[in-house]
Formats: sequence, C-alpha cells, structure tokens
Amino acid sequence: GFATPGEVLGKVSEVKAGFGAYVSDHNKTVYASLSGFVVRSPPPPIESDDPRPTVEVKGHKAHGAVPERGSIVLARVTKVMAKLASLDIFCVGHKSVREKFTGIIR
Repeated sequence: GFATPGEVLGKVSEVKAGFGAYVSDHNKTVYASLSGFVVRSPPPPIESDDPRPTVEVKGHKAHGAVPERGSIVLARVTKVMAKLASLDIFCVGHKSVREKFTGIIR
C-alpha cells in the first residue's frame, strides 16, 4: 500500500526499519518518514539471527534529503520557549530538503 509520514508500518518485534522508515524508541513502533509505497523485504536467506522482514517506503521521487535523529542540519530558529526551541530545517548535511521539515531542540 501507500504510506505517508508518521503512518505506522509495524512493531519492532515484527519488522526492521529500512529506507523511508524509522523506529520510535518510546513505543517500539516503526513509522514511515516519507510518502511512497510500502515494500517488505524478507530476511536474507542465509542463516540470520534476525528473522524479521525489512519494511521500506519507496517510489516517491519528490523528496530531497530527509532529516533523521542525529543528522547535522542547517535550520532557522522560529520560536524560543523556556524549555525548547522550534526550527525550520533547510538542509540535511549538504543536501537541501524539498518539503518543509520542522524540528525541536530541547
């Protein structure tokens, strides 16, 4: 099927996150980080310690760079509050983003 960012793709106990997907540590759930088609790949046929299939989101060509946890970004701070700052992300590493991404610095 087709997925959009933030859509649940499965539990960590069932699938591994591949391209276009990420794991939320607080609830052990895999979410889509891109819009596109969901592709599940079986685990490698060789003896693998991890029998889970990999779930990926592919096929949407409009995306540029996508920020992930730990990415170095170029951003503009849009709001400063007592415990956090909101920002708009323009570049991830040396690549520009093609759609709006916001971030929070705590």
